[in-house]
Amino acid sequence: MRTRQMEECSKPEISIVVPTYNEAQVIGTFLDKVREELEEYTKCYEVIVVDDDSPDGTWRIVEEESKGDPRIRLVRRLGERGLATAVIKGIQEARSDLVIVMDADLQHPPEVVPKILGKAKEGYDIVVASRYARGGGVEGWSKARLAISRISSIVSKILVREARKTSDPMSGFFLVRKSIVRVEHLRPRGYKILLEILAKSPGARVADVPYTFRKRAAGDSKLGLRVMVDFILHLISLSRLARFAIVGGIGSILNLGVMYILLPVAGVDASSIAGIEAGILWNFILHEEWTFKSRFAGSVIRRLIGYHLSSLAGITSTYLVMRLLYTLAGVNPVLGQAIGIIVGFIANYTLSSGVVWRGAKAKTAP
Repeated sequence: MRTRQMEECSKPEISIVVPTYNEAQVIGTFLDKVREELEEYTKCYEVIVVDDDSPDGTWRIVEEESKGDPRIRLVRRLGERGLATAVIKGIQEARSDLVIVMDADLQHPPEVVPKILGKAKEGYDIVVASRYARGGGVEGWSKARLAISRISSIVSKILVREARKTSDPMSGFFLVRKSIVRVEHLRPRGYKILLEILAKSPGARVADVPYTFRKRAAGDSKLGLRVMVDFILHLISLSRLARFAIVGGIGSILNLGVMYILLPVAGVDASSIAGIEAGILWNFILHEEWTFKSRFAGSVIRRLIGYHLSSLAGITSTYLVMRLLYTLAGVNPVLGQAIGIIVGFIANYTLSSGVVWRGAKAKTAP
């Protein structure tokens, strides 16, 4: 019977990836519930439990389960930790094109799985189980945790364009078609791998399925300061706008520093121009190496000239604002230059993104 079942499932219709660490109290119940939900949908599926060598013996329980049901597969990782990398490993191991990612702690209700699969049958590439779609919600969260989650979602949508396709880009419960994801290009940090998948699948069709995020059946929440720091760093790595702003901010400090040093000996106009040029050269180098690294088109000299030309609006506004504030209002020229830098930021980003580093598709960033 077991051999026949394995032959029938040599190409599963569905792969469910479940990253685990110290889930011994709930993993058995979770597997029973998943089987119960999938039995009516298909008998040909696989559940891939990727366990980071849990000290509580989660992997042993899964190993025993797999002896009685070959559709349960254990991937035990030794010397490696991390939810996102565990998910990537599970996706790599998946034999189906339809891959569902969910937790084992029962906060992600298995009864939502058939609804997710229904959306996938309609042709969607990514189906997100959303806490914030109409009909969704959360159980037992404090106002502070709910606020953090909401703000994280809003910031993600502002900085990562593809995140706007779903109401819950921070969800850890979702389906993705393996065929649209280049797993080798995923470089997630922390826990929010869906955001990475969305950012690097710009042409994907995305749908939401509402669900209620439940209280943990056992164990402790992994949310903490480290998780939030990882999220911020991950968001910066995914958002070209965020990287552009960081580079521009550092370049602005250099701009103002050069102007401040030269002002006593070179005068207002010369020190302003020297500061502006120092900032432009610094920004260009960092944009080449970081912000737009995967979008090179043409020679570096051509891009340098193009960056100067695209920065003319910012250069002009910076200088004119400084000069007008200094001449008409007696504002300190360094302060006036700082105000002018702020005015020129939007023009610089729009022209740099659309003119200087256009033409080549992003390989590893949105």
